[in-house]
Amino acid sequence: MRRAPFAPVQDNQAETSVKSETRPPASKKPAPPPLILPAITTPGAGALARTVDEPVESPSPVSNPVAEQADERGQHQSLPSSAAAHAYEVVYISAHDIDPNRFAPREIYGDNTLQERADSLEANGQRDPIHVIPNPAKPGRFIIGDGWTRVQAVRMRDILNLQLKAIIHTDKSEEDIAWMGYAQNEEREAHTDFDRAKFYQKWRDQGWTWEQISKKTGIPVGSLSQYGNYSKLDVDILHYAKRHPEKVSVNVVNQLWRLVSAKKSAEAAISLCKTFVDNDESFRWLKERVDSLTMEQRPDRKSSPVKFQRRYEHGHFKQRSDGKIEIVGMIPPDKLEQFNETMDKLLRPYFGSEEPSNINTPTDNQQ
Repeated sequence: MRRAPFAPVQDNQAETSVKSETRPPASKKPAPPPLILPAITTPGAGALARTVDEPVESPSPVSNPVAEQADERGQHQSLPSSAAAHAYEVVYISAHDIDPNRFAPREIYGDNTLQERADSLEANGQRDPIHVIPNPAKPGRFIIGDGWTRVQAVRMRDILNLQLKAIIHTDKSEEDIAWMGYAQNEEREAHTDFDRAKFYQKWRDQGWTWEQISKKTGIPVGSLSQYGNYSKLDVDILHYAKRHPEKVSVNVVNQLWRLVSAKKSAEAAISLCKTFVDNDESFRWLKERVDSLTMEQRPDRKSSPVKFQRRYEHGHFKQRSDGKIEIVGMIPPDKLEQFNETMDKLLRPYFGSEEPSNINTPTDNQQ
C-alpha cells in the first residue's frame, strides 16, 4: 500500500496530474495483505462539508479558498501554516479491502453502468480518489463513502492492479460518510427516485423523522414524505420501480398508492403499473385511470333536502333536514376578523365550547 502526500504546491505545478504519480507495477501475483494505515490529517468538517468533497485533480490541497491567494500582480502567496491544516493524503488501497456502507445512497448499479465505468477507468485511469473510513469492526479494511461504482468496476474487470486512490476520513462515522456520498452523487449524477426512497427509508428505519431528513437534504417535508409511499406498495410494483426508475418515478408511485389506499386490490395497482410501463403510457394517462378507478369506489352521496335557506348579494346559507348547514360566500379582507368574532359568538351555543385544533398547520400537497 502506498501513500502519496497531499500538500500545497506552487502555481507552476498546478497542472501536474495525480496520474503522474509512480504506480506500483502490475503483478500477476495476488496482492499481499494490506498494512494498517496510520491516521492522517483530514478536515474536521460536518457530514456534508465541502472541504473534502471536491474532486482531487493533482497533488495539491482540495479546493480551498484560503489555501493560497493571489496578490494584485497575479502572483500567488503562501498563507500561514494554519491553512495547511486542511491538507491530507491520497493513498492506494486494494479494491478487495473495501466494504459496502449500510446506508449506501445508491441502490441501482446496472451492468451497463459498471461496464462503462470500467471502460473509462481502463482507458483513462482513476482521476478522483474515492472516500472511505476505517472499518472499526475489521482492522485493515475500509467502509466506502463515495466511489462504490468505481470499486465494483475495478473488481469486475480486474483492472488498475486492483489498486484505488483513496482519501481516508478518520474523523467520520459510517453515517457521516454516507451523507457525504449522497451529496456527491446528487451533484455529480443525481439519484433516481427509487434510490432516494430507499436511502431515506434507511434513516426512517433508524428512527429519523421526515423533519430531520429534511434538514439534512434541504428538501421540504411535504416533498420528502411522498417517498415513503414506496415502502407501502407491493413488492411487484417495487420491482417495476427498480427496473424502470425513470418511468416509475415518485409521482407514479404516489398515483399507484392512491389506488391502493382507496381500498382497491394490490393486483389492480400491479396490473395498471404493468400496462403503464409495457405500453409506455403517459403520466396523464395513468392519473386519469387512477381517477376513474377511485371514483368508482366512492359511495353515492345522498344529501338531505334543504329545509331552510337564504340567498344574499355575496353568498348564501342553507340548512338541511338532517341538521347540517352550509355557508358559502365571500368576506371582504378588512371585515374577516369581525366576521370570525361574530360567528364564534353565534355558533358557541349550538356547537359547544371551542376545542384545541391545528387549523393553521399546513398540510402536505401530494401530486
